[in-house]
Amino acid sequence: MHPTKENPHLISGFKKYFMEFRIKMGLLVFLFVRYKNPITFFKVLKGIAAFKSRFTIGQKIPKLAMVDGKAYMNCNVSGFPSPYFFNPMEMEARKSLNLPNTLLEQQSVVQIALTKKCPLNCEHCFEGAILNQKETLTLEDHQQIIAKLQAANVPMIQFGGGEPMNRLSDLLILLKTAKRTSDFAIYTSGFKLNRENAFALKEAGLTSILLSIDHYLPEKHNDFRRNDKVFSWAMEAAKSVVEAKLVLTFIVCVTREFCTRENLMNYMNFAHEHGASFVEFLEPRSVGNYEGKDVMLRPAELDILDAFFIEVNTKNEFKHLPILVYPGYQQRTIGCAGGGSKYLYVDTDGYINACPYCRNKKTHILDDRHEQSIAEMREEGCEIVENLA
Repeated sequence: MHPTKENPHLISGFKKYFMEFRIKMGLLVFLFVRYKNPITFFKVLKGIAAFKSRFTIGQKIPKLAMVDGKAYMNCNVSGFPSPYFFNPMEMEARKSLNLPNTLLEQQSVVQIALTKKCPLNCEHCFEGAILNQKETLTLEDHQQIIAKLQAANVPMIQFGGGEPMNRLSDLLILLKTAKRTSDFAIYTSGFKLNRENAFALKEAGLTSILLSIDHYLPEKHNDFRRNDKVFSWAMEAAKSVVEAKLVLTFIVCVTREFCTRENLMNYMNFAHEHGASFVEFLEPRSVGNYEGKDVMLRPAELDILDAFFIEVNTKNEFKHLPILVYPGYQQRTIGCAGGGSKYLYVDTDGYINACPYCRNKKTHILDDRHEQSIAEMREEGCEIVENLA
């Protein structure tokens, strides 16, 4: 694969530095309006600087995604400018001043599993045991969940499943009736994501699509997803998403077989050719359809991923490639963002979980005891992440 060196969805050089300047000036104004006392103001700045250092894992990435007039640093972060872009930094400011805020308010991302229904039965599916069972949550339940999250100023709400596009009509209603105080994203295989539906979702208020594509070769992806049409779905979806000016992320489960530098680079070039602003690497976990199977990546494979992640994100020769997001690296270096630290997973029955892989099901999200549940998750930690050490 030999893609061009230009990427219309990324900015670098002067454009990138100018956008970062705008973000910094916006942050200073945002904070000054709230914390006019000079001592307090500089204490808050110090706390936010430490937060930024943790968030970027010390990386200096020479590119930003730019889609429909907004800049994006990460596929799981809201775009700038928007009224809620600085919400996570506001939480860090309050934390540095020991000001009270709820644990739900401290979440940067909440993923809602919208449905059990799915036309696939993918090799690695973490929901394999419950696929296509009867739904328990109604449209009205999901509207209440979103209202509760938005009341807590959660800036990024993501819909997963199952296959969320199975509930397209509900998705459109949820987006249209939600407040414009959050960005919204959908995890999908590309099912039903044609041009018409992409534009309808964009108009309703969707921000981004996280598109699961597990190989750059059609037959490999179809085998992994156990459906001979899914690669063509994904390609139509990618084209439609770009045309609708939604942020496009390619997500790949990096198996032991796939984890070579050649495959990783081919995949990045493939994602670039199809208009992705981001690529997210996920590691296989022994849950769902993989439960009881020896699929976790070994140290040598993790070393390949870590080195590739740093190389592609920091070297100027790769600044045309999509920005790489790799939660596994973050978990092993600064700790997991899940478990109520910055991220929560709401399952298909409405119960709070640490993440899609850590099924320590707690109280229902609409239950008033959710704060206690988040606190318990933070205390318990994650067995999967602990086993990576």
